[in-house]
Amino acid sequence: MRSMSLIRIGKRGSYTVFLAMFLSGMILMASAAINAAHEKAVFSSCEDLGRVWAGSILGEYDRTLRDRYGLYGYYGNEDLVRKKLEAYADHSFKGKKYIKREEMICHTEEYRLMELKTMKEQISHLMISFWKPVPFEDEAAVNADDDANETGSTRSISAGWIIEALPSHCYKGDPLGGLGIGGSVPEISYIFKAFKDHVDKRDLGKTYFENEIEYIISGKLNDEKSRRTVYDKLLIERNGMNLIYLYSCTEKRQMALEAAELLTPGPEAVITQALILEAWAFFEARNDIELLYDGKQVPVFKRDENWALDIDTVIESEFKDNENGELDTRESKKYVEPESIEGQTYGDYLKTLLLAVPESKRLLRIMDLIQINMKYAYCDYFLMADYYTGLEFEMTVNGRRHDFSERFS
Repeated sequence: MRSMSLIRIGKRGSYTVFLAMFLSGMILMASAAINAAHEKAVFSSCEDLGRVWAGSILGEYDRTLRDRYGLYGYYGNEDLVRKKLEAYADHSFKGKKYIKREEMICHTEEYRLMELKTMKEQISHLMISFWKPVPFEDEAAVNADDDANETGSTRSISAGWIIEALPSHCYKGDPLGGLGIGGSVPEISYIFKAFKDHVDKRDLGKTYFENEIEYIISGKLNDEKSRRTVYDKLLIERNGMNLIYLYSCTEKRQMALEAAELLTPGPEAVITQALILEAWAFFEARNDIELLYDGKQVPVFKRDENWALDIDTVIESEFKDNENGELDTRESKKYVEPESIEGQTYGDYLKTLLLAVPESKRLLRIMDLIQINMKYAYCDYFLMADYYTGLEFEMTVNGRRHDFSERFS
């Protein structure tokens, strides 16, 4: 009987030990589950908070830059952005002893707004929207001396510290930035929405230069030199096209030969004819540009009714240079109207000249103008190099690493 009692006690003890082991295991499993859930909650919170912090950085974009030029960019650098992120993290984790944050690492350099590919992407995205530039407020633009006048602008930039800080001067990447020579429809469209030219001011308000598109073509930091450089390019282009027309027109070619024979009878008449045709094409080209300056059209390939000047005008030297090198007549008229006015506008001719500028130079000069005008009308220490379009950062919390990457889309 006693042995049976001992057996029962032994079984009861085994059950007790098993139950204790089972309960201990359950407690350990529950504790592990709680810890896992806790760590998962911390991980998820860090992931969500990291995206919120990155969004807060992007939310600091410059609104004037966005309104006037349609570009998203926030002011900062890696050190400044890292300090802001650390401040956000310290505030979010304050009082939470179960969260241990280690050093935060931040990267922003590849998101510089001044990078050619970044600029190209922003412009491409912008031009599929209904963006319209908002002019600078007049009050903000009166900080600089205004030496522009009604007939044109005499503004120029000669200060070395300003020139050396321009994107076209300080850009250190691949000279072409992976971009080549040729057209870009969004980019050209952007230029004709965001910048003025000699003929069309586009209601863009105050700007430092008046001949902005001419600057993109010429690269001259002088308003008058920019205009004159484009004038000379157009003169060469129109002179060549006019000469082609004259040699294709039997009637005008014969008129030039008859005039040449009167001036230099004999074999020399052929040479004189060529000189008359060249002069005729040249004076017509100057007349063409004055028509364009007045908002009228000039076709690339002319017909008889598009021709303005007769041969007597050339022979009698009716036209002469005035002090600005512009077309003038004895009657002080700027141009002679042809029978039919049709064809391309001044803006159309500018587009042709823009396409001849390497894309990298166009983008850099676009940024030059943005920086110049933002300095002039908004903030005198504005630099494109200080603005970024995204960021990457990593942080380690409770031994687990979190990676984040955000940018303006």
